[in-house]
Amino acid sequence: MKTFLTTVAAAALISTAATAQDGPVRILALDDLTGMYSGNGGPNTVRSIQMAVDDFGGEVLGQPIEVLSADHQNKPDVGSALAQRFIDEQGVTMMALGGSSAVGLAAQGRAGEAGVISISSGGYAPNFSGDQCTPYSIHWAPTTRELARGVAGAVVEQGGDSWYLLTADYVFGHALAADATAAVEAAGGSVLGQTVHPLNTNDMASALLSAQGSGAKVFGLANAGTDLETTIKQAAQMGLSGNLAAMLVFDNNVQALGLEAAQGIRTTTSFYWDHNDASRAYGTRLMEMNGGQVPTMGHAGAYASTLHYLQAVESAGTTDPDAVIAAMKSNPITSGIFENATIQENGRVVMDMLLVEVNTPDESTGPADLYDVIATIPGNSLFLPAADSGCPLTEN
Repeated sequence: MKTFLTTVAAAALISTAATAQDGPVRILALDDLTGMYSGNGGPNTVRSIQMAVDDFGGEVLGQPIEVLSADHQNKPDVGSALAQRFIDEQGVTMMALGGSSAVGLAAQGRAGEAGVISISSGGYAPNFSGDQCTPYSIHWAPTTRELARGVAGAVVEQGGDSWYLLTADYVFGHALAADATAAVEAAGGSVLGQTVHPLNTNDMASALLSAQGSGAKVFGLANAGTDLETTIKQAAQMGLSGNLAAMLVFDNNVQALGLEAAQGIRTTTSFYWDHNDASRAYGTRLMEMNGGQVPTMGHAGAYASTLHYLQAVESAGTTDPDAVIAAMKSNPITSGIFENATIQENGRVVMDMLLVEVNTPDESTGPADLYDVIATIPGNSLFLPAADSGCPLTEN
């Protein structure tokens, strides 16, 4: 820990000197722009960041703000190399991270070592604000723990007390499966087994048959993106839709699946575009830009976190990362999109979560009317205290 912090402190001195010079303030959107998670983040993340920059006025401390983007292709080595390249060659002062959590963690590590602020609005593994936190990282996306606890408790209470998990074979999937198991057991249920499948699997029939054969009442989906969509589509074809519980469903997944296939699925989210005035204003504007694609919590997080970052730069009077990160953690979050939002010592953003249910085709009033908000779950009842997160910054 001492060695890492010494390295970061040295890097911060270099970064302070670099950011004191005249020139544009550059923000990098490092995301999956073309692959399986591009609907969750991707181009709409870049649009959301640019929207925040425009709303802020396009400049800060008398310097223009530039939004750069790069496609990491969901490959950790590519993401890590891109992060380092944009640090070295473009002098970025903030990175917005999305797509695969494994890539985001690799990039966050590079940013932390270089004294560059990173904000993960599209990475859901708990490690971002846990054991791999850095002094310069902010974790805006909820973690697998909150997502799993928010939905599993409600499903078990309704009688779904035996589960079988379908788990994507990478850090996010395993973390979500572990958190789902803990949540189910804490609510009084049990997990009878799981099938682990490769990322970007085209056929989930065998996994669904295994789940059916287990006798479990609930098939818990510990996957995301196109894997999630494939699972839900094939479950509908096999007459198993009523068995599904999904810990992470994005609005774009529901739109791609259609309400006929996705109806009735319950899930948790930190954002729904039609929830309050601030979310409707943001969501309506983005949908006008993108042809009606409903924004996800990752897109909303990219907008709100960029705005909060720029406000912190302005209030600190510098792009020095130590001053800015201190301002981000102490300043109020003012976008209104995320309710009761605060930032913990470990960089974890705590906010209220929403339990939602996908509308039936008859209930929906239009293509963007996807959810019925069942309940608001207070953030302090779901998120871990910073001291319990495993983040080295909280150790005495």
